[in-house]
Amino acid sequence: MKKRSKILIAHKKKIFLLVGILSFLCLIGAIIFIINYDYYPIDSRIDEMEKYSKENDNEHYETNGWIRVQGTNIDYPVLYAPRYKLDSKTDDFSWNEVNPDHLLNKMTINGHNILNLSIRPLVADPTHSRFEQLLSFVYLQFVEENKYIQFTYEGEDYLYKIFSVSIPVHGKTNAFLEDDLSKDELNNYIEQSLEDSIFKFNIDVNENDKILSLLTCTRMYDTISTDRYDFRVDARLVRKGELTTNYGVKKSDKYKKIDEIMKGGEEDDEA
Repeated sequence: MKKRSKILIAHKKKIFLLVGILSFLCLIGAIIFIINYDYYPIDSRIDEMEKYSKENDNEHYETNGWIRVQGTNIDYPVLYAPRYKLDSKTDDFSWNEVNPDHLLNKMTINGHNILNLSIRPLVADPTHSRFEQLLSFVYLQFVEENKYIQFTYEGEDYLYKIFSVSIPVHGKTNAFLEDDLSKDELNNYIEQSLEDSIFKFNIDVNENDKILSLLTCTRMYDTISTDRYDFRVDARLVRKGELTTNYGVKKSDKYKKIDEIMKGGEEDDEA
């Protein structure tokens, strides 16, 4: 009987230990889930967009969106400017050159980069008020912590996950599209974007997604090329029922070129 009692006690201890371990793992999992879930929640800009539109729209441009980029001060209107007649406005806006009546499956938003032109861009410099802070996405540490873009359009707030950061030759991006791309066209764009990306993101993207591209200028390659280059961040719309978590990212082979270029300094070229 004593031997049997000892066996039962030993079994109970093992069960309690197993339960304790499982409870601990569940707690850790819950903490990780809470930290990552709603990693970048939507903060509506519908009211701000409507107010800005009423106060600023004129015969040269109209407000047709609002862009908000995680980790940056990019949080301002998107202007429809078919002839780019933006008068003297140079701060706190970005622009599009099409004005479709629905959210296209491939949209491009442009912004100025006038002050962040060095081969080693500054990160989230508060003195930058245009698309200069978009260049922060050239650094892995920044990208690890910031992966979401919010786009407000036609009275809706949309959230996108970044899947590519690239430096394409100027003019290689389908910047201003009047209509949706075909499935094949969108798939080709996605494949090229993934191939050109200086990072590899741990999310999938396909021709059924809606894509948003943010585009500005850069001079990072000026020392090794006579071509002009753009700096581009591509993101896909968060799918229905998909969690807004922080997902993995690492440098791609393309980053070797960036490392070589950034061995220089932080002095800006002349604008």
